[in-house]
Amino acid sequence: MAPESTPEAKSISSGVSYIPFGIPGLDGQVRGIPTGSTVLLAGASDAGGDAFTYTSLATLMLAKHRPEMVPNGIARRSEAIPESVTYITLSHDREHVYSELDAVLDGYQFEALTEHMTVADFSQRFMELLPVPEPLFDARRSDTEIEQPDAEPPEQEPAEETFEKLLSDISDRVSDAAETLIVIDSLTDLERATEFGLPQNHEIAFLMGLREAVVNWGNVAFVKLDRPAGDVRSDELIHGLLHGSVYFYSNDKGFETYRTMRVGSFGGALDTERQTVFESLIGPTGFRAKATKKIGPSNW
Repeated sequence: MAPESTPEAKSISSGVSYIPFGIPGLDGQVRGIPTGSTVLLAGASDAGGDAFTYTSLATLMLAKHRPEMVPNGIARRSEAIPESVTYITLSHDREHVYSELDAVLDGYQFEALTEHMTVADFSQRFMELLPVPEPLFDARRSDTEIEQPDAEPPEQEPAEETFEKLLSDISDRVSDAAETLIVIDSLTDLERATEFGLPQNHEIAFLMGLREAVVNWGNVAFVKLDRPAGDVRSDELIHGLLHGSVYFYSNDKGFETYRTMRVGSFGGALDTERQTVFESLIGPTGFRAKATKKIGPSNW
């Protein structure tokens, strides 16, 4: 005898399995992000990935806590959205993150996001591992360590800082955020750190561990990467490593930059015979998308 289907099981199947992208013009065109997914956000620094990230986070927090401020299609799916965001930053300090949010988002979006976001700032420790000239390092903010409770000074000298220890502590912080929406800003920094002693295999192992942990937690993690999308797609170490990808492209047309984006595979969950190209538009309320055309697998 087959087990009975319960309303709770139906609710999980129809609502909790996917969360919206939080992007006007994209939600409604694609089903959403399967929970338990780690998502690569890849593109050149001017291609719109930052604006996409900030808009997505703000919209999802509005949907969760102020659903009357977002379209009904997103608000009805708020059950699957985590209550808060944990934003891991490696080379940009907390103040820089907030200033970038403020530059992209409208006031109500900024407030909704920052009220429900914790910025875990590892930038001071990250910079300490680089051979930054002392006068420049001393001029940098010195109070931007990851939040830590007050503690008595250690009785013995702390162990020497290494990239491996830093990655381990970042992983601990990510594990503490297992019930939140996680952002890793950024894989770009980890790639650059390989020039200063971080073994590349440690970087890849961190991503593989993050990928599997997020599956078990059932949440969603964004991993940002500032690198031309075409280069990322041809990189066998990165392309396809995570569950899904959003690729951002930019082309100069005269005096303007024309931006587009495409959503990559999520293990078949979002695959279609032809991929949709979305025009990327950045305005006073952040990032929005406009479907423009469909292309075959061999064209993108």
